[in-house]
Amino acid sequence: MTNMENVDAVIDGAKISALKGEDLPIVYIHGSGCDASIWMNQLEELGGYAVDLPNHGKSCFAEIRSVDDYAYFVAKFVKKILGKAIIIGHSLGGAIVQKICIEYGDIVKAVGLISTGARLRVLPEILQGLEKNPDETSKIISEFSFLDSTLKKKYSKIFAERNKILLKDLMLCDKFDLLDKYRNNEIKILCPTVIVVGRYDKLTPPKYSQFLNERIKSSEIYIVDNAGHMVMLEKPVEFNRILKNFIERLV
Repeated sequence: MTNMENVDAVIDGAKISALKGEDLPIVYIHGSGCDASIWMNQLEELGGYAVDLPNHGKSCFAEIRSVDDYAYFVAKFVKKILGKAIIIGHSLGGAIVQKICIEYGDIVKAVGLISTGARLRVLPEILQGLEKNPDETSKIISEFSFLDSTLKKKYSKIFAERNKILLKDLMLCDKFDLLDKYRNNEIKILCPTVIVVGRYDKLTPPKYSQFLNERIKSSEIYIVDNAGHMVMLEKPVEFNRILKNFIERLV
């Protein structure tokens, strides 16, 4: 971790923590059961702030009942620390980004939707398994998340250790559904948008990203070869090149 520091903001009495690289107006949002550290490759090469969602990493407890609640805390963090930012979210984080665009558009310069979708249904067997057999189910989730065997092994342990918050996050994902609103043109994301997905993503397949690309007129899409759901971890060089080019064209 080179030149990395922690930045905190108190939102409604809860400390929201972030890892900070070079001082750039970029905010990264992690997915279910993860924390800010999954963005380390991006923080080190590109800079910006990677937020720990409430109840994750170094952030404090907050009552979270829906994706909207996460969006509220991230939006308040962005406004307090940066005013306005490029906001990039992975999986659950991508759902949060969409909600921020809808509810707090004034803080958004541009967005990145990474391995996510307009709807994020979760297999009932996964939700039930995390309750009844978290260790085995965490291995299955990790198997679905990666192509790389080393990362599979590492994250099966991480997911098992965090099985309670992982289950809560996935339950929120399961309730997240903007599909019909997109189809009915009720959602209009007008800011520059980059969409990235791994070609072999089993959790949010490329067709999810292609749907978003069709509905968000200001978007561009990249499908990364030899990558699964955690594309920014499995293919950091390719991922960072896409993100860097996107950001450079914005400025």
